[in-house]
Amino acid sequence: MLSTKNFTQEQIKDINRVNIINFIRQEKTTTKQEIALTLDLSIPTITSNINDLINEGYVKEVGIAKSTGGRKPVILGFVKNAKYSFGVSITKDHVQIRLINLENDIIDETEFPYTDLVTTLSSIKDHITNMLKEHAINRKYVVGIGLALPGVVNDEHLILEKAPNLQVHDFSFIRFQESLGLRVWIENEANIAAFAEIKVGNSKNIDNLVYISITEGIGTGIIIKSHIYKSNQKKAGEFGHTRVSGGQLRCNCGRSGCWELYASKQALLRLYNEVSDIETTSIDQIFDSYDHGDSLAKAALLEYANYLFDGVENIILGLNPDYVVIGGEFGKYERILKQVLRASDRFKTDRLVYEGSEIIFTGLEDKGALTGAALLPLEVIFNYNSNVI
Repeated sequence: MLSTKNFTQEQIKDINRVNIINFIRQEKTTTKQEIALTLDLSIPTITSNINDLINEGYVKEVGIAKSTGGRKPVILGFVKNAKYSFGVSITKDHVQIRLINLENDIIDETEFPYTDLVTTLSSIKDHITNMLKEHAINRKYVVGIGLALPGVVNDEHLILEKAPNLQVHDFSFIRFQESLGLRVWIENEANIAAFAEIKVGNSKNIDNLVYISITEGIGTGIIIKSHIYKSNQKKAGEFGHTRVSGGQLRCNCGRSGCWELYASKQALLRLYNEVSDIETTSIDQIFDSYDHGDSLAKAALLEYANYLFDGVENIILGLNPDYVVIGGEFGKYERILKQVLRASDRFKTDRLVYEGSEIIFTGLEDKGALTGAALLPLEVIFNYNSNVI
């Protein structure tokens, strides 16, 4: 447990509240005595916090426990539907919206094509309004909405500073927040997917990793000691724009030879279409063709895997994280990508380990950014410490 030695009384109060609500959420049902014993807090401190949590609707009395001598203790239960949160993932191709409760149960989810940012935000507002109406949820019980965005964000001022694949620069979400009537959080999609991965994915509770989000481009989220590392300029993790080729393919960022030009979704489509007589716009089709023994799909994926590993190698040599997690839209192709990576002769064993770092795949398939976006607003309830460094 975090030492409270150097905190102010107000900070200690916040820490106690968060620890208590997290304990009740984890245990489902408990008593004041069990909380006091586990968290090493006094009964008056527990009682004060429990009264507040009951008044706010997070906790309720659900029964009476057997007495161990003296008064029978009251059994306390966590109210998972006390609050709700929306998550939205925006990419060049589509928009995903998810509504969850405090237990991360999915209440509703939808998807629709992306057009332009202004039109898309209007559609998001309409979908949120309809979801709340359909599930009879009062807007006052919604903590807020988290947005996962493919670009550089200023989360403090709600500005999407640069999103080349959306062709957006310096876009403010303040007006959207005001029109929606809900608090809005924004975050880079790879960062928030990495956050989701350590919260609820295959990498839960892992301290150090780099998450690779493969979509139209490539983004990376860096986790150091369970915190998202963004740097003082909020731009750390732009490995997608490191050079892996001397080729002259021009990237949306204005450079040439960028990793995302050779290892993104668009890169795989290009590699396959260059050798195929039938053009495809679906990576599903390429992976399906691979499964059916198509030699062109196998060749394209092997070349793709080599480019993918070139960037992974740069990450490992530069940061040497415990794990490199492959996710984004490619997270659901774990089985085939593992086969292809092993066939590249870069690894000595079946485990994808390089220089001590293991390459694994997300447990959230292609929903990492959406999952993280929905979890982000709930941090004001369940966390007393910023997850960003």
